[in-house]
Parts: sequence; C-alpha cells; structure tokens
Amino acid sequence: MAPDARLNVEPNSSQQPSHRAIDNGNPTIYKPKWLVLDDVNIDLITFATFVASTISILFFRYTLTPTLLVAAAIVLPLRLFFPRPKTPEGLVLITGGSSGIGAELSYIFANRGHDLIIVGRNEEQLEAVKENVEKKFQRKVYTISSDLSMPGSAKALYDHVVGKGFQVNVLVNGAGLGGAGDVFEQPIELAERMTYLNCITSVQLTQLFGRDLIKRGKGWMLQISSVGGWMASPGQNLYHATKHYVRAFSEALSIELRAYPGIVNTQLMPNPTHTQFVTRAHADETPMMIAATEDPKYVARAGYNGLCKGKRMVFSSWNAAFNALQMQLLPRSVHLTIASLMNAPLRGAMTMKEPEKRQEKRGEKL
Repeated sequence: MAPDARLNVEPNSSQQPSHRAIDNGNPTIYKPKWLVLDDVNIDLITFATFVASTISILFFRYTLTPTLLVAAAIVLPLRLFFPRPKTPEGLVLITGGSSGIGAELSYIFANRGHDLIIVGRNEEQLEAVKENVEKKFQRKVYTISSDLSMPGSAKALYDHVVGKGFQVNVLVNGAGLGGAGDVFEQPIELAERMTYLNCITSVQLTQLFGRDLIKRGKGWMLQISSVGGWMASPGQNLYHATKHYVRAFSEALSIELRAYPGIVNTQLMPNPTHTQFVTRAHADETPMMIAATEDPKYVARAGYNGLCKGKRMVFSSWNAAFNALQMQLLPRSVHLTIASLMNAPLRGAMTMKEPEKRQEKRGEKL
C-alpha cells in the first residue's frame, strides 16, 4: 500500500452544488424489486403466517397442534437458512477508525484477512491502530487524517482513495459527532458540523463508494447508527435527530439495493457504548451513559456478524433491541419524560468511567 496521508479539506464555494444542479438533478428513477428473499420479506411471511394461523384457530376451529406444525414448517426453514450469508472480502475503508467501535472493527476485519484504510482526525491514535493491526495480524493499513465534518470532505476523501488506485470493497460509516445539552446553548458550529458529519458525509460516502460497488456487482456497507435513532431525546436532541436520519436512510437503502443483489447494506444499532465518543460529547454525567454503556469490542462483533449474514439491521445486544422496542411502544409523553430524565446531567454526583484512550494499551490485549 502507499504511504499514509493527511487529507486537508477546507470549504470551497466551487464544491457547492448550483441551483440548476439541484433543480434538474432528480431524474425520479426508482427500480423497485419486491420478490427477494431477504430479511424484510421473511419477517413479512412470518407475520402473515402468524395472523393466518391465529385466524384459523379462532374462527375456523382448526386444531391447534397441526396448525402450529404447518406454520413452523413454513417459517422455520426461511429463518434458519435464508438469506444466505455473504462473507465480506477485499479492502475495507473505515471512518472513525482511530478509536471506539471503528478501531475494534479494524481489528476484526484485519483478523479476517482484510487490508484496511482507516480514517479519523487523531493522527496519533490512527498510527497506534495501524501498528496494532500490522503487529498482530500482519495486514496492510493505510491511514488518512481527515475532518469529515467539513463540507466537501467526503468527495475529497473519495477522490484521494480512488486517485491512489485503491478499490474499496467494504465501506464502514463509523465517524460520528455528538453533543449533550440544551440545543439553544450549543454553538451553531457544533450543530452544523454534527449534522454534516452524521448525515451528509455518511450519505455522500455511501453514494460515492456505493456506485463503484454496484458497477462491480459486489460489495458491503456497514452504517453505524444508534438506538438513539428510535427516540427523541431532550438533552441529546441534535445527536438523536441525526441518528433518526441515518436509520431512515439505511433502512430504505436496503430495499433500494434489492435491485443490486450483490450489494449488502447493514445498519448497526448500538446502545450507549463505553468509548471516547461519550466524553467528547460531554454526556459522561448522564444516567443514560452511566447505566447502559456497552463494550465496543462486542458492539463491533455484532456489526461484523450482521454484515456477514446480510442483515438489514442488527442490534448490539438484546438490551439494545429492548430499549428500541420500548421507546416505540410507550406513549409519547412517557417516552419523552424518560428520555429527558436519562439525559439530565448529574453534575458531579456520578460519572461514567473514563474510557481507555491509548490504543497502544489496547494492542497489548489483542
């Protein structure tokens, strides 16, 4: 691989789309494909079978045991054997790869034989991850230091990677920015860069690298979202709003990709995770982060396994799935009250344990 690089991207008016491009840029092309045996249709068949079995038993006096056996014969083979797994292969690009979930995914992919491009802002931590991977797994690592919260940064990153002759087979959108507190007290710049990084950059990278994957007919994309995408949270308003965006985008993208059967798109939904992200967002004194932090190693493993199985969405744990479910079932008044209390700072009464910052020490445990 080529030497490491630092990518500097500054806002440039020439990179901004013209009104003509916006007005004429939507060709309204949609290629629906419905008869695909993916997890969406398997869930649909399962639900329809359950409803049909219930109606048969309650209204048509069908015998319970034979009805359940027929339903099981329909549903179980689908759930056990389909969709067939597609193990990722080739070069992996990971944004947010200098620490946390992104770094752990770097180790997992490297252990499975992948070369890596890891992107992040902290050059020192990027180098530490690189050294860990090269020492432990003997894989090639190319690092790029870039602030992806800046306009034009996604296109600059893509052009840089393609210009170096790399062919990315797996894209992991792991970079993210958070911020706890009253939205009216937060700097306008923070809101802008959080929204840009979490929403616009991830979409643009998906479009840019996704088009190349489609041309080759094979590829994998992992979008790191959050259980926060299932809730509205006073105190984490902007961050959770961006994760609503990521969740909706990724779910719909998985259906659109039915038109391109060689492409896998998986969304990872972690609970609050014990990483530097929490302390950088100044959320380490909130009950939500203190009570529900998960180990980034296990979160990353859940994401990788879900990607290998071709899942549309995967939760980091049963607890994460339960939290998402209860926030959908609770009345909105209860939902908002709980979220508000969970994001209220404890002001020194209790704080989350400081996460490990040094990837050098993490390397000792690989």
